[in-house]
Amino acid sequence: MKIDRMTEAIIRDLWSRVEPRIREAKTLEEGAQTLARELYTQFTESIVLARVFVTVRFDALPAEVCTFVENLVKSAGRPADLTGPVPVVSLVGTQGQEAAWNDRRNSRRHQGIPLISSSFVAAIPMIARLFRDLGVPLQWIDSDDAERFATAVGHSAGLFFVPDAATAVDDHGRTIIAPDFVSTYGIKTVFGAGGAYARGQLLVIVIFCRDEVPRTTAERCCTWPACSRARRRQWWRPGEYSRAA
Repeated sequence: MKIDRMTEAIIRDLWSRVEPRIREAKTLEEGAQTLARELYTQFTESIVLARVFVTVRFDALPAEVCTFVENLVKSAGRPADLTGPVPVVSLVGTQGQEAAWNDRRNSRRHQGIPLISSSFVAAIPMIARLFRDLGVPLQWIDSDDAERFATAVGHSAGLFFVPDAATAVDDHGRTIIAPDFVSTYGIKTVFGAGGAYARGQLLVIVIFCRDEVPRTTAERCCTWPACSRARRRQWWRPGEYSRAA
């Protein structure tokens, strides 16, 4: 189905199928993967890649994600800034047209983005734009209070919207979406929605489309139950991050 055919009735039907499976998920990763897979399957004519991100404390991450995050911070010369309570924007669910995209461990860029400082996050165009569009000031990251930042993030919600991935740049003239990805897979519009769930953590769904998606259509994603504060409180319970390998 094309995503521009998305209606409230289709959304309700989708969630009537997905919600019971997410409730039964034993881990955060299992629930997020179910969500990404079902969104991709429902709108496979339009979606190239669907991803689910959640902020998770660094000291609660699986070992392989910790290693990814540590290497990322070391490459930026900031290893001392990485402490246990630091929130990490973590890729927990992913589904797309390439088989390799269906396992979060294969991500080369976004397995985990630690929120160690506003300047660190600002250096990553897509994540910086994501936070801006969701209404989360990067200055919160510099408060030196990870719990306070997590709470501030948790009370924010909004629409991440990049109408033309091929031409979109940030205030510094940097491309927001990786050009090689855009050109290879014909990405037109990227959008996402997010908001808080238990303990002030942020849940974000990001969709990469081969179609040009009007903002009005993208705004309907804010009505998805996964992005509804009341529904998140009901069924999105983090629990264990993932099963041991």
